[in-house]
Amino acid sequence: MSGRHRPAGAPARRSLRTPIAVLGVAGLVALTAIAVQTMAADANGCSTGGIRLGVATDPAIAPALREIAARWNESTPQINGSCIRVEIAERAPADMASSLATRAGGPMDVAADPAPTPSESSIPAVWIPDSVFWLTRVQGVDKNAFDIDTPSIASSPVVLGVSEADAAKLAGGGGRLTPDALKPLLTQARADEAPALRLGIAEPRRDTASLVGALVLHDALVKRQSDLKNLVGAFRQIGGPAPDTASLLKAFGRGINAAPMSEQAVARYDAGAPAAPIAALPIESAPALDFPYAILNGKPRNVFQAAVRFRAALIGGSYADILAKYGLRTADGLAGKGFPTGHGVTSAPSEIKPLNEVEQLRAVLGVWVAAKTASRVLALVDVTSSMGDTMTGPNGNTEVRLDVLRRASTDGLKLFTNDSQLGMWAYAAGLNAPKDYREVVPIGTLNQAQRDRILAAVNGAQPVPTNTCALFETLLDAYKVMKAGYDTKLSNTIVVFTDGKSNKPGGLALKQTQEQLEALTDITRPIRVILLGVGPDVDMKQLEALALTTGGHAFEVRDPAEIGSIFLQALLR
Repeated sequence: MSGRHRPAGAPARRSLRTPIAVLGVAGLVALTAIAVQTMAADANGCSTGGIRLGVATDPAIAPALREIAARWNESTPQINGSCIRVEIAERAPADMASSLATRAGGPMDVAADPAPTPSESSIPAVWIPDSVFWLTRVQGVDKNAFDIDTPSIASSPVVLGVSEADAAKLAGGGGRLTPDALKPLLTQARADEAPALRLGIAEPRRDTASLVGALVLHDALVKRQSDLKNLVGAFRQIGGPAPDTASLLKAFGRGINAAPMSEQAVARYDAGAPAAPIAALPIESAPALDFPYAILNGKPRNVFQAAVRFRAALIGGSYADILAKYGLRTADGLAGKGFPTGHGVTSAPSEIKPLNEVEQLRAVLGVWVAAKTASRVLALVDVTSSMGDTMTGPNGNTEVRLDVLRRASTDGLKLFTNDSQLGMWAYAAGLNAPKDYREVVPIGTLNQAQRDRILAAVNGAQPVPTNTCALFETLLDAYKVMKAGYDTKLSNTIVVFTDGKSNKPGGLALKQTQEQLEALTDITRPIRVILLGVGPDVDMKQLEALALTTGGHAFEVRDPAEIGSIFLQALLR
């Protein structure tokens, strides 16, 4: 006896060793059916029991992975006698990244509400996003999130999807779109000169191919910091953004004639024999989708071992034909047997460059958010007498400090969207007793009338007789006003211009100001504070201390010629 007991009233279980003569023909048939079903279950990766290997994957590669897993399961892979059951679940990279970031305690901007904290059972053992960039973003919150080995298992170049009629016109001599060729097309678009390129894009904070497209635009338009305004203009020119690539494809011929997308997306779209096929125009030196295989740390040892076994199978090159069937290349850019070609897609090897330029990508996303997101801004303008003094740059260029501010404000006003809200205060000690500031333009929606009011106020600003600056008092009052009128849908920002330091007799000390600002701070309703010190007399230590307290940034402007690019950088931080 085995020691196991049969529950009372339960029928006796027939042993598989029962003589065939006793079973008869019907019993033999039944046993044969059971055996066949058992073998089938084993061949399909033990549909129940065994080691469950949960794999969350980008939707673009999910169908291929399901077919690969089914073929792999035919070899009945096991760990210590337990079979491996691979379960593929589709998860958009942005949603999965947000979920993992929330789990680690750090929110991530993916142009959506933060994901709820996931249960441990819902966290997969393996994550395969479409780019290593997503792994990097999560590691910025949790550096130990993944096993160190994250090889690519497939690839797809990012191309410019264009109408067939425009493909030949846009391609250079090598059949590729170059940054030099792209720049005049975008310049035409900004000048409203019947642009040859009517570009569409999905939200680059969520869509990897669109992020590559945003990076390509940056490389085409920005050669120096002062050129950032060109990129802002290009982003503003783009409508939308569209929710996803499928929406971009539907928009072709109805407002756009080009959009960044993966080569696979073009091939899969054209496979449906649409009335107007889309052509894939290669982009010179553009990063590609590289589908990294990341094992999440913290899983049981047998699950980790199963994940390693599946990883070894995927990088072995045995499934190139399945990848090709779904329009994907191998990790090294080769096209397997049956790879779909036509409409610009060829079977020629493709150079695969991962999307891993992290700092540059963050900067590009910063410009994108600033260009496409409305803001609520209160500008504080120092009008003490020293603002009438001149400042001289390293090249000998001299300009009145208030004129430097006027130029920065005039150019900066162009960077805000029409649904932004802007207001302006002028400040100096006792300027509007008992207050130290005057509300020159109340905060209001930035329609043309509001733009005109702000420009008139900036151009009409004049230094007052006193050189006593009440920066601390004015900043505190501004912070209270911004907090009282906080708008959760907008970026709430205070921009401070000054050429000196807070020096009001009997006024607040720096430490008192910091303590009061800290008491006002609500991390769930952040208010950015940007401080720009203009000229050689500014107290940058004071400004940097205020920036540190508020989680903001302080910038020094010593060269009048640099005010535009510094102000733009300040707004984009």
